[in-house]
Amino acid sequence: MALIAAGCISREFWLPAGFTFVAAILSDLFDGPLARYRGEASILGGKMDHSADAFFVVVILAALAVQGIVTPLLPFLITVAFLQYVFESGVSKQRPLKASRLGRYNGIAYFIAAGIPITQNAIERSWVSAESIRIGAWVLIASTLVSMITRLRGQHPRVRSLD
Repeated sequence: MALIAAGCISREFWLPAGFTFVAAILSDLFDGPLARYRGEASILGGKMDHSADAFFVVVILAALAVQGIVTPLLPFLITVAFLQYVFESGVSKQRPLKASRLGRYNGIAYFIAAGIPITQNAIERSWVSAESIRIGAWVLIASTLVSMITRLRGQHPRVRSLD
């Protein structure tokens, strides 16, 4: 879905990009609870879900960066932060990823940062200025750096994964 949405963004087909974005969000909201309900949840599945989420936001934000909507530094830094998260947690299939509160909030904020410009363009209504979107991207860069530094120092409080 990420590549389809990114292709739509690059061609400025905002309505299909918006539908693809919403479909991806909805599937992400339901896949974890459905796997748990069916007794199919696993550590590997959780890692794959986190990886798919990271891939999705990086690709979408990269497409938005090509359009000049956000700085290219944001998707780059998300990639580095995600790799740090995976390797710090251990790449073993037997250990779940170690989530932090700031990391979780950043992850949600990445989706919001991607969703606002897509939605605004899809419905042709602007409620957040382009400047506010750019500033928000820089705030996310700062919070991502804080998250990475605290993770390096081993100071991240852990939270239970919701996926």
